[in-house]
Amino acid sequence: MAQINFRIDDETKRKAEELFSGLGLTMSSAITVFLYQSINEQGIPFAVQRRSTSARPVSELLRRINDVEHGRNCHYHDLIEVADEEASRSIKPRHAASRGRKVYA
Repeated sequence: MAQINFRIDDETKRKAEELFSGLGLTMSSAITVFLYQSINEQGIPFAVQRRSTSARPVSELLRRINDVEHGRNCHYHDLIEVADEEASRSIKPRHAASRGRKVYA
């Protein structure tokens, strides 16, 4: 039987051991499961990808929309002007409480 040694920071090891213990696994058995699954899949058994640093999480977008709707953290460059007259009539302007500018909702 072969032996594999590797280094990992203490906090990650502690969290992994806690997780695997809750699943009824040891660290060794969890790593063995990972290796077997990698062989079965002929690759890493989950998506490995680099996330774009320019992409913002949906939660950040929703927070910003909520801020604009409630007149918080609302700056001129954050607002989108409606060019189409018909579209602008269907959107009711509100005044941003903190700035006194119109916010379209």
